[in-house]
Amino acid sequence: MLFSTVLIWLLVAIAFVIALPALWLLARGLWPEAVAKQREVASRGLFKCFLMGLVPLIGGVLLIAVLAKIPKFGAVAVLVGGVLITWGFLGAGGIAALIGERLWPQIEPWRQTKHGGMVLVCCALLPVVGWAVLLPLLAILGWGIGLRAWFVKGLAAPAPACSEGGDHGQAKA
Repeated sequence: MLFSTVLIWLLVAIAFVIALPALWLLARGLWPEAVAKQREVASRGLFKCFLMGLVPLIGGVLLIAVLAKIPKFGAVAVLVGGVLITWGFLGAGGIAALIGERLWPQIEPWRQTKHGGMVLVCCALLPVVGWAVLLPLLAILGWGIGLRAWFVKGLAAPAPACSEGGDHGQAKA
């Protein structure tokens, strides 16, 4: 194996280690209610999420196959695939939040998501099993969690980032 091939795969692994927890933290920051719903869905069990995640998998594969056969629609097929993978990994942020909550119950929710995400990513780095089983499984579970979270009734509002009486980082006049 050439050094350049090894270097490429090393950089791909490093990109996943950085990008997935960052994606989950972005979702936590932009849509805290959605991540709370996803965490709640993940805590109820993952088998139903897996079965529901097969629907977007099969539909997405068929859509991408059809788009790829149409002349000049290859880029659209790649775009649809990227959106589907991103959606799947966004839903897996609920699993990261759940793992973080169970392992570190005393810290802030965003830190729970970060720590749980790092646990998931480190498990995904496991050769063969992590690459060929866990990463696709996370995407499938993420699709199912995303679908099931749409049907979860409203949860309690997430805790504010700082106390009500605090100055919220503003300078005093």
